[in-house]
Amino acid sequence: MPEELIKKIRSIGNFSDADIAFFIDKLDETVIAKGEHFLSEGQVSRHLGYVVSGLAMHYKVYDGVEIPCDFTSENGWLGYLNSFTNKTPSDMNIKALEETRLLLLSADNLEKVYQVQPRFMLLKDHYTELSFISNTRHTADLTMLTAKQRYYKFMQENPGLINRVPQYYIAAYLGIKPQSLSRIRK
Repeated sequence: MPEELIKKIRSIGNFSDADIAFFIDKLDETVIAKGEHFLSEGQVSRHLGYVVSGLAMHYKVYDGVEIPCDFTSENGWLGYLNSFTNKTPSDMNIKALEETRLLLLSADNLEKVYQVQPRFMLLKDHYTELSFISNTRHTADLTMLTAKQRYYKFMQENPGLINRVPQYYIAAYLGIKPQSLSRIRK
């Protein structure tokens, strides 16, 4: 099991070795090929995934164009909480931009974890807060920063993604035309 996940769990709450072993036992490993979907619009999300290796993109389709909403790489959790929590069809897509190795946690197994050790709600709270903060910052950046400032901020905060995410996705994520991003990069 990935040591980073175990370290993170320990840092969020004072969980015993037995608690962590129980949680880890509820995870199933899978691999998603580049270009395959973890979640497609219209499906109900039934899993969360911890990214062991690889890269995925949350996106919506607008006028036939994929508009990225977020990227998830190693040591991040992948999922769409709106669909997962409410058990409703997703209005979001999540696809692998690289071959992505995941540890899957099903909704049923998450419920079992909460029943046995309710303190695992701390993990949900922690990651939900991080997601909320990230989305709020990104929304503010889109309205308050220039295109150049948004790109430089993205580079500083996500240096490992610059060469892994296609530039047209970075441009769309930052609300910049691809031609403008090319000029900024020069």
